[in-house]
Amino acid sequence: MMDRPIDGRLALLLLLLGHMITALEVPLDPKLLEGLPQPPTITHQSPKEYIVDPRENIVIHCEAKGKPHPSFSWTRNGTHFDIDKDPKVTMKPHSGTLVIDISGGEKADAYEGVYQCTAHNQLGSALSNHIVIRQSRSPLWSKERFSPIVAQEGQSLILHCRPPAGLPPPIVFWMDNNFQRLPQSRRVSQGLNGDLYFSNVLMEDSRNNYICYARFPHTQTIQQKQPITVHVIDHKPVDERAPVFLVPSGSLSSQMVLRGEVLELECIADGLPTPTVSWTKLSGEIPGRRASLMNFNKTLRISDVSEADAGEYRCTARNRLGSVH
Repeated sequence: MMDRPIDGRLALLLLLLGHMITALEVPLDPKLLEGLPQPPTITHQSPKEYIVDPRENIVIHCEAKGKPHPSFSWTRNGTHFDIDKDPKVTMKPHSGTLVIDISGGEKADAYEGVYQCTAHNQLGSALSNHIVIRQSRSPLWSKERFSPIVAQEGQSLILHCRPPAGLPPPIVFWMDNNFQRLPQSRRVSQGLNGDLYFSNVLMEDSRNNYICYARFPHTQTIQQKQPITVHVIDHKPVDERAPVFLVPSGSLSSQMVLRGEVLELECIADGLPTPTVSWTKLSGEIPGRRASLMNFNKTLRISDVSEADAGEYRCTARNRLGSVH
């Protein structure tokens, strides 16, 4: 006797039940997963470029998880770093973090180099980033003597700072000899390189105490350049002029930045009346949430950059006599 064909509605019901059974699969208990063997995974490490304070102990972080708990080893400059042979170096318990004790007068620069941590158990190994250890440095400013700068009213002017190249680079700011910040505006502002730019000078800009200061963050030291004197002489009539760029100084500039970092583009113009500055992106739109205008619109700052931010950006400076971009 032949089997009767399955009714279409019954077949559909069986199909739906099959899907329900698949959807109702019970997930594994997280506690069960915790008990399973796991290869190591790095969970915390020092930054790739690690600048250390020469007055404090050096701590190089390396933490990892795994089942069983991993053991740790280090290389320095590509070769095995035997911490047992150096009484100044210890590894924290149940961790790969190194502590280098320089409180006894040892110099931090003796431990500069490229470090890498390895966490390993029976199931495998995990490597940290290459961690470059360098000591913070704050070199002295070379002694200079400046002749007074004479400028005609309405001219543009640049006061150069040129601080010593510290590690990391110093934070630069302009003050007078009473430690009062010099006022800045659309007309007078500090560039990203630390120089002070005047789109045009006024008689009130005459003073004998333009001082550039450099603060070195790690060593908490501040150094100052010798004071600069500026004399603005009366020039009548003052000739108005269309904008001309002081920064960037060339007709074309390019910049490369890594994904996830901050892009800063700068545009400072000479001109009388003082030019206004605006920005556009020729190959798309400037990202609103990640972009900000700083320094009286002279600096365009884009955070957390990605490939979508690549392209041509245009800065336009204009006053009533014309514009330049």
